[in-house]
Amino acid sequence: MAGALAVALALAGCESSARQDPLFVRGASAAVIMPSMAGRADQAELNAAANAGIVSSPVAYEEPPTPSYSDRPLSENIAASLELADYAHALEQAGLMRLLRRAGPYTVFAIPNQPLEKLSHQASDGLRGTVGQAQLRRILAYTIVPGRWDNAALTRKMARSHSSSLSLKTVDGVPLTVRWDAPGKQFVLVGPSGRTNRLWLAGAPQSNGVLYFTQGVLTPDGPA
Repeated sequence: MAGALAVALALAGCESSARQDPLFVRGASAAVIMPSMAGRADQAELNAAANAGIVSSPVAYEEPPTPSYSDRPLSENIAASLELADYAHALEQAGLMRLLRRAGPYTVFAIPNQPLEKLSHQASDGLRGTVGQAQLRRILAYTIVPGRWDNAALTRKMARSHSSSLSLKTVDGVPLTVRWDAPGKQFVLVGPSGRTNRLWLAGAPQSNGVLYFTQGVLTPDGPA
C-alpha cells in the first residue's frame, strides 16, 4: 500500500510542483470563520472569570475568530487555524502540505486537534515510530481529494448519478465515500469499514480548492 500512496502522490505531482501563483488569483474579501473547540469549551470559564471581574486571567478574554479567506490557498488557511494546529504540523512532517500550496485544486477534509490527539494516545508508539508515522501519513493522505468538491459540486454529481452517495479518489488511493444524510440535512463521510465521520465546517472556498473540518478520524483500512 505504501507503493500505491507513492504512485498517487507522484500523479498528483504531475500537475505542477510549483506553488500557486497569487498573481493569477482573483482578490476577494469573502471569508468564513473557522470553528474552534477551545473557544467553545472555555466559554463557561470565560463567563465565570468575567462575572468575577478577573480581567487579567488568561480565560477572561475570548479567543479571536480565525477567518478562512477565499483568495488564500489551503496551506495558508489551514496553518492559520488553531484548531488545525496538529493537523498542519502533521501535514508538514509527512510532506503533504506542499500539495496544498499548489494550484490544485484539492478538497481537504481536515482533522481537528482533539481527534488527532486521541488517535496518537491510542497508538502504541504515539505515532512517532516508523510504523506510526507510516500509518499517520496514510490517514492524512486519505483526507485529501483531488478536485474542487464543494457542496454544490457534490449535490450536482449525486443528482446526475441518481444516488445519495459519491465515491471520491483520495491521494492515498483508497476511495472516500461522501453520503447525503437526509435526516441531518448534511453530508457525512464514510470510510471503508462503514464508519461515519460528520462535518464541522462545510465547504469553505479556497483559492486552490475547498476546506472542510471533520469531527473525527477515518482510516483508509478500517477503524482508527
